[in-house]
Amino acid sequence: MIKPTLASLLLSSTLAGCAPRVINVAAPRADTSAQSPPGMSVSGSATLEVSPDTADITMTIDVEAEKPGMATNLALAKQTAIADAMKKVGVAAKEIRLSTVNLGPHYEWDKVDSRNVLQGYRASITITATTTQFDRVPAMLDAGSTNGATSLSAQFRRSDISELKKRVRTMALTAARDKAELSAKALGIELGAVTSVSENQGGWLWTSSYFPTNTTANASGTAEAPVGSDQALGGVGQPLSLNVAVTYDLSQS
Repeated sequence: MIKPTLASLLLSSTLAGCAPRVINVAAPRADTSAQSPPGMSVSGSATLEVSPDTADITMTIDVEAEKPGMATNLALAKQTAIADAMKKVGVAAKEIRLSTVNLGPHYEWDKVDSRNVLQGYRASITITATTTQFDRVPAMLDAGSTNGATSLSAQFRRSDISELKKRVRTMALTAARDKAELSAKALGIELGAVTSVSENQGGWLWTSSYFPTNTTANASGTAEAPVGSDQALGGVGQPLSLNVAVTYDLSQS
């Protein structure tokens, strides 16, 4: 039994000699020459106080009749009457536009039979009259309410709001650039390329051309807020502001 034992010892010795060796490799040192160049961040702000220059008077006409055609004709007749009344108070025909037209059956629940019973048809028309003369708004509301409008609302907006947004953005970016150039000159450094620009918008008018407070009126023409007042106009003005942050590379020369 000596030979098998020697064979076993030789095999164990051979396997032990073939065990893998672990070699630790040090991590490469950071190349400091590849680091980002130094930069400078500056901010710029701009604000415009914006007042409304246009009023939209939206009027809804609701009519019910036994037949669809009758309901439609009655609604159209009231629409014509309102349009004629608007022209008499100084609103041009091109400033009166049709917004929506709806026609559908009108049902009411019958408790005795426990079912919906057709009562007729309801026609609904919405028209909008626009003016830049705010002193005409009360007369426009009267004209609508006395000629068949069941509900009215006045919304005030700025017609050139997109141009004002461009203007306030240019103002904020110019302020940031001027600040960067002044700082660079005072520090004796040179500005490189712009690497990032971010902005923070402020004010209701960034998301809507309409001012936040509406004037509404019922069929009698009674307004919830005095037309032409600060409350009705959403205040004397609404701020349109923008803050920007601009980052520049600093020249290595």
